[in-house]
Amino acid sequence: MNQNQKPTNTVLIPQGAFIMGTDIEDFYGTALVNSEHAKLDEAPMHVRFLEAYLIEEYPVTNAEYAAFVQATNHPPPVHWKNGNFAPEDANFPVVHVSWHDGNAYAQWAGKKLPTEAEWEKACRGPDGRIYPWGNIFVPDEPESAETLQILTAHLTPVGVRPATVSPYGVGETAGNVWEWTADWYQPYPDTKRQKSKRTTDDKHKALRGGSWLEVQDGTAERYFRCANRLHAPPDYTAGNIGFRCVRKVPPGQSESVHVPIEPLIDYIKQKKLANLHLLQKRTQKNSLKDTLIAILLIGGAIYSVVAEPELMLGGAIVGIIGTGFLFSAGVNFWRRWRAIKRKKQVESESFLPSH
Repeated sequence: MNQNQKPTNTVLIPQGAFIMGTDIEDFYGTALVNSEHAKLDEAPMHVRFLEAYLIEEYPVTNAEYAAFVQATNHPPPVHWKNGNFAPEDANFPVVHVSWHDGNAYAQWAGKKLPTEAEWEKACRGPDGRIYPWGNIFVPDEPESAETLQILTAHLTPVGVRPATVSPYGVGETAGNVWEWTADWYQPYPDTKRQKSKRTTDDKHKALRGGSWLEVQDGTAERYFRCANRLHAPPDYTAGNIGFRCVRKVPPGQSESVHVPIEPLIDYIKQKKLANLHLLQKRTQKNSLKDTLIAILLIGGAIYSVVAEPELMLGGAIVGIIGTGFLFSAGVNFWRRWRAIKRKKQVESESFLPSH
């Protein structure tokens, strides 16, 4: 091992249940605060149960990947000069590696790439938090150490940003590099959406994490969320994509933390019902408001056309605007109807966990 190389540490993720995904419906999208930045591919929010496993504390570094390249004669990343990295870059995450490269390294090391569920649990903890560090994106103090660590707009060595550590002690799960997972990018199993038009994608692999590039782009608040999913062809490489590995827990070293399944299931159900109730109230209010505005505008337009012919053009424009508000009222009425219908469905659903 290079004397400047940071040793590979693994973190035990105990056996137990956790909350995966985001509560978002196709008919209300990002209308609610808790789904403000969510995408439909994160739905449904559900309970998953995983056996214990070990995950690497940080993404695989250049120094670690170089040992694999030297041992197997595997092609090095294209940006390495003369087939090697700069000495000062030893502890930076290796980038410009495809899914195939990451998978080959994992097999060589006697490990594997994490599934999406394994990655999300390690990042999110058992409590369904939005970001690895909690439910608030960054502290209110823009120059605080935590904010600066989260919003680092360039690749950094692993282990220098403790503010991004997850509840289990896994580092760099957001803000340094996107990470390949073992899974093909597909919708989560959901019997309620079997007739959905959302299709599977057996040509792309799922990526997790969010990188330094999203800080530059100003999209970090969306992409650093634990439930966020990205995807790319398995032969794709980029300067902001790396990976980390997982492995089985040796016999006798497993640990079980009792995270009861029933409370998590009940939490998801009550959260869904609360969101639907909030949407129902909001859409009812908006529908009534838009209807009243539409009546006033359309009524005024009719009056101006009948009583003041010289104002016909202005009346027509006002009538068109009023029609727009009437359409908006209809959309809100439809969304309210959908919310009521979904509430009845949710009340009868079991929300049983999956493995």
